[in-house]
Amino acid sequence: MRTLFLQAPSFDGFDGGAGSRYQARREVRSFWYPTWLAQPAALVEGSKLIDAPPHGLKLAAVAATAGDFDLVVAHTSAPSFASDIKAIESMKSVNPGLKAGFIGAKVAVDPAGSLSASRAIDFVAGNEFDFTIKEVAEGREWSKIAGLSY
Repeated sequence: MRTLFLQAPSFDGFDGGAGSRYQARREVRSFWYPTWLAQPAALVEGSKLIDAPPHGLKLAAVAATAGDFDLVVAHTSAPSFASDIKAIESMKSVNPGLKAGFIGAKVAVDPAGSLSASRAIDFVAGNEFDFTIKEVAEGREWSKIAGLSY
């Protein structure tokens, strides 16, 4: 599957949460790369990673890329969950066939609640999700993938 790993645009000054970069908000404008997205992206050949916050990418720019992908995996956190859902919903309005999933502590501790938050969320992955996401991107049957809730 043509796979996008996404750190979605968020509210001003928020970079995706401490879990995505090791630091949440800083006095100096400096960003670590989004480690929790980069690791599984390295396992999925030909995938792309869009890190919207440090590049100042807005929702419209991210949504416009949706037609280029079959699968989007977004990192989320409790503070950014609502805006991350909006990003996925916007992408699905451009590409209704897009499969969308979330990774991150918020969805790992509450998979059922996270899935019920929006029909746009197709799956969420639990802890240690690197190979779980790799298997989703390979097109494996979801019922046979450990760590996946859908």
